[in-house]
Amino acid sequence: MELRDAAGSDYLSLEPMSYQFEDVHTDPYEANWLLIDGRARCGSEEWNFLEPCLLVEEARSLGTWLMRAARGLIEPLAADGMDSLQPTQTHLEPNLGFGVVSFDPAAVVLRVFLWLESQPPSVTSEREFYMDLTIGPRDLRHAVAEWEAELAEFPARA
Repeated sequence: MELRDAAGSDYLSLEPMSYQFEDVHTDPYEANWLLIDGRARCGSEEWNFLEPCLLVEEARSLGTWLMRAARGLIEPLAADGMDSLQPTQTHLEPNLGFGVVSFDPAAVVLRVFLWLESQPPSVTSEREFYMDLTIGPRDLRHAVAEWEAELAEFPARA
């Protein structure tokens, strides 16, 4: 799935590559970690990561959440008690987070939080990097369809 900013060259690409552990079937967490190939560009910096950062169910939930964002069904981000914006879509491993900055029928502005191993190499703090991507709802729905097709190879195990 590629989430590409309509106004520039910034993007985030996520692709499930494999289960982290091929032969683990006893523990539901260990059996269902997906190795995600991520590629991103923000401004002049481009980087990639390969991390077990989503469980199968979390990956499916991300697709559902993005589809809801494309339809304007996700509330925009609001500042927490410390005046910072926190993602509304998070996962067990804190590598990826998502939120909606704004929605109108022509464009969704997604805030993508990339932390720890997923953040650009130039960032030294573990949890401060994010980028905003403006995406047409139709393009977002297309990206979700790609994501769901890629995930079809990875059913939940045990």
